[in-house]
Amino acid sequence: MSKAGSISSGNKSQGSSGSGVPRNSPPIPRNRFQKSGNQAVYEVKETEDTVIYRVDLPGCPASDLQYWVDGNNVHFFADEPAMSEYDHDGRKYGGTMVFNPVAYDVSGAKAKLRDGVLWITVPKVPGVDIKLTVVEKMLNCKITRDDVV
Repeated sequence: MSKAGSISSGNKSQGSSGSGVPRNSPPIPRNRFQKSGNQAVYEVKETEDTVIYRVDLPGCPASDLQYWVDGNNVHFFADEPAMSEYDHDGRKYGGTMVFNPVAYDVSGAKAKLRDGVLWITVPKVPGVDIKLTVVEKMLNCKITRDDVV
């Protein structure tokens, strides 16, 4: 009986922590399928002459990528194909990046989608030294059936 009691108390202590993970193990990442690397949906890197955006678009083929430059904006959209055998409609991705036209030559922007990763490269204007700032804004709105025509 004492043996069962000690096993039971051992399970309780593991259960109360919420996981059976040993105390010395590294923290569990938010994406349990990703073993290493940055877990953000996008990353921004600056080099001497360009700024590079890396955006995850899993499942999207390069043939579905649409991007265009409009003034100092770079827009992109891509669709993941539907998979009817899994009852999956496919996800839709898209976004807009706004650049300071004094510091970046947006007309020279290039985009490449490879293996579900979108790479957008925008050249800097030579001789201009302005610090890159990233501002995220999201518009949240609820769409109801009445809104759809």
